[in-house]
Amino acid sequence: MLVAEVRTKAMDDTKPNEVMLKMLSKVKGIVSACTVSDGDRRIILDIEQDAENRSLMGLGKVINTGVRAVLNCDAVYVALTNMDFDQKCHPALIIKKGDKIVGEEIRDEDRIAQLSGRKDVWFLHKNFVIYKTRISFPQDIMQKICYFETPGIPADWSITGDNTASRTIIYSNPVTPSDVYLKKRYFNGLDEQGLGTILIGTKLL
Repeated sequence: MLVAEVRTKAMDDTKPNEVMLKMLSKVKGIVSACTVSDGDRRIILDIEQDAENRSLMGLGKVINTGVRAVLNCDAVYVALTNMDFDQKCHPALIIKKGDKIVGEEIRDEDRIAQLSGRKDVWFLHKNFVIYKTRISFPQDIMQKICYFETPGIPADWSITGDNTASRTIIYSNPVTPSDVYLKKRYFNGLDEQGLGTILIGTKLL
């Protein structure tokens, strides 16, 4: 799992959440953030597991490895995001055949333009590509040889100060039922258009 190294102010045992929440409040596109309880970690994992047992638009299984990685971190937070939140060029959804990526969401416009002229690439959506030479599509998916995966995303947020301590931060997009649960549980059910949630995990290095 890729993680991004960040620098945060030295955290004692009584203030790590306070420092982290202050940092998150400065990230563009994050409206609000809260610490996720251990009990809710288990509930979210159950919701995600239930979603994995279903299919994506009838196309195949989806495994949310990103949320699983976040929930396994030392501390977990949930953030309410708006349309200004930018996850850069990292894909929120990929298709894998074993350990090989055979399809992925592309967020870089230059990369999309480059791929659009290639005969070995097929666009499942305007920004989701299938690499034809790596997969028999859609047979490999329908036969469950391939599966969809929502990976963890390395955060590039940082805050520095004297006596800094290294941590790693990753985040991931929860499935819709988890999103609904988190909004009700932590943000008073706020569900305006353009608002979403991300789960954020931190680990000591």
